[in-house]
Amino acid sequence: MVSKERPFPIKIQKLQVLLDRLLLNHAKTPIIKDNLSKSLAGYYGEKSIDYYLNLLPSEHFYILHDLRLFVNGRYFQIDTLLLTNRFAIIIEVKNIAGTVDFDTTFNQMIQLKNGVEIALPDPTIQVSMQESQFRKWLNHHHLPLIPIRTIIVISNPHTIIRSDDKDISLQVIHAASLPQKISQIENALPKSILLDKDIRKIIELINKHDTPLNPSVLEHYKVDRNEILKGIFCENCKYRPLNRVYGSWYCPLCRTKSKGAHLVALEQYYLLFGEKITGQQLKDFLVISSSALATRILNTVSIESHGIGKGRVHTLPFKQK
Repeated sequence: MVSKERPFPIKIQKLQVLLDRLLLNHAKTPIIKDNLSKSLAGYYGEKSIDYYLNLLPSEHFYILHDLRLFVNGRYFQIDTLLLTNRFAIIIEVKNIAGTVDFDTTFNQMIQLKNGVEIALPDPTIQVSMQESQFRKWLNHHHLPLIPIRTIIVISNPHTIIRSDDKDISLQVIHAASLPQKISQIENALPKSILLDKDIRKIIELINKHDTPLNPSVLEHYKVDRNEILKGIFCENCKYRPLNRVYGSWYCPLCRTKSKGAHLVALEQYYLLFGEKITGQQLKDFLVISSSALATRILNTVSIESHGIGKGRVHTLPFKQK
């Protein structure tokens, strides 16, 4: 049973919008594109295990994706957590191509791809820290402690995994081996520890305290607000800014008409600047001159507002998908 779905990362949404709203020759475009590509690879790597997780009996396994919890003054993240009445499994997914060699002497993972070697952080250390922090989190919330196991999944089926340490072969697997690995853990830990009410309480507290990371993409890449392209984009040809003609947004280039193109633009505003917006900021971003039209749009989309006159601040309704 999936108790917390895997969301489409807001980081990726922000990177996609930022690329759409920057000039093609902007100095930060190459690094943003590179980071977007890496983030997408990571996300699709994580999604690659969903097929195998769906093969598990739903009445015994609770699946929680993309967790970010706080304990002892810091946050820790878990790609996927499996919870049963006998044990918990932390799954960390790595989407890496080529050959990966786990060097336990220097605690690094060495990737060989196209004849080039790159040293990467050792995921065995990462999951060990996640296990320790999750134990502390359970203890902090006075929850029953259960056996916790960790699995590292290399999602690319063509990646070659190498190591001289036999323990690595017990922890690092390809995605197709996931059901078998979980069965091995089940057989090794047959004793029930948690009652159904204990599992429900743990899941309820996880969902309550889960805090997705939502940083400012503009601050991260040092992009000034004035560098963001303004206007409503045509959904067909990307021309901007669209004009308002007889209640629709009209593209003079391809002649496409849209009733809701402003909603797409406002969601992009939310991803770039946050949920708060004034009437003047809306007019400026959508490139419209009519205060009456701006007011109608805000009255339609905003979920709350504070202040009066030009200082009135509205809250946009968009949330993480």
